[in-house]
Amino acid sequence: MKNLVKFSRHYGSNISLVAAGGGNTSMKENGVLYVKGSGSALATICEENFVALDINKLLEIPKRTYPAGDKEREAAFLNDIMASKMPGEEAKRPSVETLLHALFPQRYVLHLHPSIVNGLTCSVDGKTAANRLFPDAVWVDECRPGYTLAMEVSNLLTKGVNTLLLQNHGVFFAADTPEELDAMLKDMIKVLQEEIDKNYTAAFDKAPALDKPFTPDHIVYCGTGPDLPDTENARLLWEDAKKIAKYTASFGGQRPMAEEIVDFISHWEAESYRQKQA
Repeated sequence: MKNLVKFSRHYGSNISLVAAGGGNTSMKENGVLYVKGSGSALATICEENFVALDINKLLEIPKRTYPAGDKEREAAFLNDIMASKMPGEEAKRPSVETLLHALFPQRYVLHLHPSIVNGLTCSVDGKTAANRLFPDAVWVDECRPGYTLAMEVSNLLTKGVNTLLLQNHGVFFAADTPEELDAMLKDMIKVLQEEIDKNYTAAFDKAPALDKPFTPDHIVYCGTGPDLPDTENARLLWEDAKKIAKYTASFGGQRPMAEEIVDFISHWEAESYRQKQA
């Protein structure tokens, strides 16, 4: 667990990689998944902020059939995630992306929302550029989080895959050591920075400010209205959005979240819970 806490804090303390309660990390050991608790901040996370779950129980979830209605489906999905917790973990609530961590066979998983990566994932030509720059990574088209995202990843995650690029969301890396994770992240940032430098013009610095959310974190901490909440987290995510807007200029321009997804997240109990933790 010390390794998990150490590298979680390392990445969480860098606001260019993740801010507020965003992102999550995990480790697998003896059939148990230790994943960040929902709403916990990586920058200050402690051992008690991780939740222990039975991996075998989690891996049974994609085989089940769930209700068609949004609220009913998400409630049943969450109930099955919560039922996978190990004894003694009853009071804790794991990350909304717990099942994605379980689906990777690798020991460690790192999920971040780097501004420079989201310059790619939140852009018009992001998918095309991602296929060219990162041919071994799997691109996940924008979809509803929670159950829908988990099922989409379950279908896409074939043997040997260690990187997911989630449209209008962020990136997942999976490896058997923290050192491998670090190398993967640094390599991706290096490639993206080189691409941005190659396409740079002074006009990129004048990218318009965010008028629609780029990612779920922007909804949770900045809201969907014209007025920015008077909180430090909102200011951090506002600065993140400005960076993303600038970086998207190298990949065809801005692509904010679809209105249907924004509406779903705005009324999603899981994100309401995370917002309250903030």
